[in-house]
Amino acid sequence: MGGADGSGTGASAVPNGQAVVYEERLPRRWMIATAVVLVVWVAYQASILLPEDSTVWFVILGFSTLLALVFNAVPISKRIYNRIHIRGGRLTVGRETIPVESLTVDSLREAREQPTDAEFVASLASRSREELAELQRRSGATRPPRLMGGGWSVPMGMDQIVVETSQGDSLLIATHHREALLDALTRARQS
Repeated sequence: MGGADGSGTGASAVPNGQAVVYEERLPRRWMIATAVVLVVWVAYQASILLPEDSTVWFVILGFSTLLALVFNAVPISKRIYNRIHIRGGRLTVGRETIPVESLTVDSLREAREQPTDAEFVASLASRSREELAELQRRSGATRPPRLMGGGWSVPMGMDQIVVETSQGDSLLIATHHREALLDALTRARQS
């Protein structure tokens, strides 16, 4: 995994040892691949249609731009709502920022023990209907955690952790690199 300038995650201590810097970069392969395919398509059409049929080419260009937006809506949404930074003792997820010291140490420890999404689905599949009904009844009695950064739910392809603040709020954080984020949050909380 690379540093702050790499394509993976970066977690490093600032030389004075007082602050932790972490930045989670989201994958870009899908956006690059769709852009390349659409640019090649538009260039190919330009070589055939221009200059005689420029109106048709402009329609193809507009349609290709619309396709690019449709194909990349989820990655763009992830960049807006799920980009994670830890700097200067502050955790920023999307457009929301909170102080790291407002997170409880116990909730960070418990977040390491939370099952991944795949483990959770496997555990649900092994339960009986009665057990699932009881879980559903109990979960209806508690308030679900708030998704930090905004958005409707955790996007596909991302894992999630639940942490609590000292005020008692439960926060759900969508992440691509669960362990690296938890390591950075733990080190930032201890600094």
